[in-house]
Amino acid sequence: MNSPLMRLREHEWYSPTSAKFDCPGDRFIPTRSLMDLDFARSALSERRLKRQPEHPVVSTFKQEYRRRIEENLTLDSEGKPIKMLPFKSTSGCRRSMLLVDEMMQEGRGKTTTTMPIRRIPNSADLVLDGPKLIDDYYLNLIDWGKENILAVALGDSLYLRKAETGEVQLLLTAENDSDLPTSVAWSGDGKTLAVGFASSRIQLWDAMSLQLVRTFEGHSSRVGSLSWNHHILTSGSLDASIINHDVRLAGGTASRIHAHSQEVCGLKWSEGGEKLASGGNDNLVHVWDSSTMRSSRYLHRFSDHSAAVRALAWCPFQSNRLATGGGTTDRCIKIWNIQIGKCTKSIDTGAQVCALEWNRYQKEILSAHGYSQNQLSLWSYPSMSKIADLTGHTGRVLHLCQSPDGSTVVSAAADETIRFWKAFEPPPASSKMVDHDRDSILSLKRMHIR
Repeated sequence: MNSPLMRLREHEWYSPTSAKFDCPGDRFIPTRSLMDLDFARSALSERRLKRQPEHPVVSTFKQEYRRRIEENLTLDSEGKPIKMLPFKSTSGCRRSMLLVDEMMQEGRGKTTTTMPIRRIPNSADLVLDGPKLIDDYYLNLIDWGKENILAVALGDSLYLRKAETGEVQLLLTAENDSDLPTSVAWSGDGKTLAVGFASSRIQLWDAMSLQLVRTFEGHSSRVGSLSWNHHILTSGSLDASIINHDVRLAGGTASRIHAHSQEVCGLKWSEGGEKLASGGNDNLVHVWDSSTMRSSRYLHRFSDHSAAVRALAWCPFQSNRLATGGGTTDRCIKIWNIQIGKCTKSIDTGAQVCALEWNRYQKEILSAHGYSQNQLSLWSYPSMSKIADLTGHTGRVLHLCQSPDGSTVVSAAADETIRFWKAFEPPPASSKMVDHDRDSILSLKRMHIR
């Protein structure tokens, strides 16, 4: 084969066992995915700058030693200088490696292109008024759909805001004050909006024509949580039940689940639709497999939280990881390995955890907090060390969701403001989004080749 990608280039690499070379040796391939190169470069520079002056006698000895080493080991058979410290025998070698000092000297003369520094916002890029936003931890009143439309329930009204133009439209107004919108959720294609009400009913609205499509019944109390999985709309209620509605069927109800003993305030389907996570005011988290939900048999039941669990978020780059957040008396973010049913990380945030959103471009997670911090916090994953706090809200931050492209996060708080943050700005155009298979056991990025 004569492909330029397959042709052996002697000046770039060689096979340690090839008979074509005079000095076969070992070959070392580093695993750069496990290296923090920025930290290494910084540590090396600081160490060289902070190096203490040596005693004159020690310094003279080292200089003499170095001179003699160079005289004896850096000349080839013809008396010409060669470079030392290759990963192979020095006798008759055709290749050599640069010394660290020489590499750094050569690097000083070159213009290097540095990656732009990540900007973490000190304040919101846009602040909107959200009058009559209900201050209730158990409701889910905002959602951002794939068609780039933000749905926000404010008191008895529900509004749609087109992100591209900033145009705001009134979708509906409740018939009476006792039947307020209590949850909203966009379908996967962003064309249909599901709205749960305090009266226990659920409505489907066509976002393009602004027309009511269908109404579902089944719950006996308010519907505080909704989540879509293709044609299945899952609802959670104060009546402690979970209902899967098949929107293709006239009756609508596909299955009903009773596992929580108190209000179901959090629901989240995984991206592929294989798993459903539910959180309740009974401090429990259940994980369901879509194939066995009709039997009400849960896959996992987690009871580690000590307060209501409303914040749920599936990891976009590790499909078997789930993040959950607990209420005021718990304050913890926990990361669960769904494959083995274990908690892999737990941190006390010091405040009520109201919502969680993963960064799709970097290994980070953003949390929204209530009592008593009223802020957003950005965490590094998997260490869960805090990167930054995003402040500006003066009331507890109850809601959090991100734009379809993942670059912007919107938060809504009890201070009746809605704030837009460029917290998840994507990397430069030359970089790609996070590879969902990065942590796969078969991923080449995980292989330690020596």
